[in-house]
Amino acid sequence: MKKMKILVPAAMVVGLGLSWMVCINGDVKEHVEYKVDLSDAQESLDKGLYEQAIERYKEALTYDCSVEIYRQMEDAYELFYEEEPSAYVRNNYIDDMEQAAGMFPEEEEFWIRQMDLYKEAMDYSAAYRVAKRAVNNKVKGEKIEKGYEELLYMVRLQYSLYSQFKTCLNGYISVCDGEQWKVLDEGGKELTESYPFVGLINDEGRGLYVNEIDTRLLDKKEVTRARFEVDIEDAGYYSDSLKCAPVKVKGKWKYLKQDGTFLKGEYEQAGSFYDGIAAVEEGGKWKLIDVAGKDVSKRKYEDIKLDLYGSYQQGDVMIAKENGKYHLYDGERKQIGSFTCDDIDICIDNGLIAFSRNGLWGYVNVNGEIVVEPQYQKARSFSHGMAAVCGKDGKWGFINEEYKLVIGYEYLDAYYFTDAETCMVSAIENTYQIMEYMFD
Repeated sequence: MKKMKILVPAAMVVGLGLSWMVCINGDVKEHVEYKVDLSDAQESLDKGLYEQAIERYKEALTYDCSVEIYRQMEDAYELFYEEEPSAYVRNNYIDDMEQAAGMFPEEEEFWIRQMDLYKEAMDYSAAYRVAKRAVNNKVKGEKIEKGYEELLYMVRLQYSLYSQFKTCLNGYISVCDGEQWKVLDEGGKELTESYPFVGLINDEGRGLYVNEIDTRLLDKKEVTRARFEVDIEDAGYYSDSLKCAPVKVKGKWKYLKQDGTFLKGEYEQAGSFYDGIAAVEEGGKWKLIDVAGKDVSKRKYEDIKLDLYGSYQQGDVMIAKENGKYHLYDGERKQIGSFTCDDIDICIDNGLIAFSRNGLWGYVNVNGEIVVEPQYQKARSFSHGMAAVCGKDGKWGFINEEYKLVIGYEYLDAYYFTDAETCMVSAIENTYQIMEYMFD
């Protein structure tokens, strides 16, 4: 019995020893095979057998799945792709870099290589998806940030060309192809038939249209709501509350009522009514009038900036010129601070306003505080997080809310971004197109 007690532990020790020997031998064998794979891979590279080298690196990965092996594989692919830049090699290269990024998502280089390869193939959608996944994985690095930003702000132009357009950035754009007018949504979809003329469309989809018979007030379904026996040359925003719109007739601006009559007075320029008050130019001076045509201004102005709706009141400010300089005024027409400038753009949704001093343009907020010192040749105000700016070569690009140029200086002219992230730009002399982002 005592012998048995001694034999059992002894057998256990022997068995344990044999197990350790098997494990050690297995580890040694794997290590040897791993070293052989790496040696074969290097030898294959020296002979120019790049595919074979990549196979050996993949076999080595089964023993040691490390960043270093993936990097060596990447180097092999670089040599292979440089010698044979085919779609077959590129696609395999992408697949293996995607696997590397999946195993080591913090390594920026594997994401960058995928992006670059997709861009070489002009598959920008795939490149953007890679960049977005990298950002979602919180990959850090200057290259990935720059690559993602480049793709994020990548744009394209729609094919249709227009000679004129009108919009309040309210979801409707009246456009002219050189002969006929129609209405588009802000994405470029056609909403109406063609007409000899279409004015500014209001938020409810109503506007003044001219056809072969007469002038009409149409709603968004092109149903006639009023007819006028008057030939108009231009038309502003139709007020549903006051049932009138500024129209240009024989070179003068008047206010056409829905019953076909006019409000009292005619002007060199006329804006739309806001809370029963509109800005008009008469005799070279600007003033504010009520619906009866009565002057409600305390003083005359050299100029009053009208926003895209034709309103003198732009959010929290009115922008007007006195004594040769532009100023900001509050809702009671009192000057805001001491801010002055030589020229100024309009204010959109209380955003930053482009202004000019000494021939250069910068940005000011509605409190009269300069946010960006004048530095651009020309500029437009911010709209939906973007602003058009003009460089020294006379071409326009766009800056974002960080004041970084994210769309290069490529356009002859540029307008304001819409809520649908589209913008009217001019890439060909005397024409406009809708620019849109390539990716959401």
